[in-house]
Amino acid sequence: MKIEVKQLAECQEHLTTVGTWIFEAFWNKRHKDPEVVLSWLRLHTQKDRVPYTVVAFVNGNPVGSCCVIENDCVHRKQYAPWVAAVYVKPEMRLRGVASMILQEAATIATRIGVGGLYIDCLAITAPVYEKNGWKIHEREVGDKDSVVMLRITNQELHEPPRGRPNQAPAAGGPRP
Repeated sequence: MKIEVKQLAECQEHLTTVGTWIFEAFWNKRHKDPEVVLSWLRLHTQKDRVPYTVVAFVNGNPVGSCCVIENDCVHRKQYAPWVAAVYVKPEMRLRGVASMILQEAATIATRIGVGGLYIDCLAITAPVYEKNGWKIHEREVGDKDSVVMLRITNQELHEPPRGRPNQAPAAGGPRP
């Protein structure tokens, strides 16, 4: 099985498919209409610029995606940018699709000068990210059993956020 990856900017005809996945998997409890996701994804149509979305294809058919956005964790606004809405169609899971998407997101980040990517994920899913070069940055973040993970894409460009993990930054800085 050959997996191909592209930025949504290169295959905008699949915006509705990707938006529907994201809406059904992550947003349908907060919003009644998928248009909110589609509007958000329309901001991801410039290649090699945050925000961007990576889409995976098998035999020309979209099978998964992930987004890279400025922030995805209300508890850690000092970190940026974030990988969000990682989705793989159920019948395509455990076939390397998520790994390909995550690797491409990191490759693009490196190319455009982003020093690192963050993700807020359930602790139980951390091994998927660890095998793709991510490290646990913080544990027990927010109101769920989640961790913040970091994938450094360019050590020379990566600037650690102000403040220490699990501690609010000094007065005047961003608030967790």
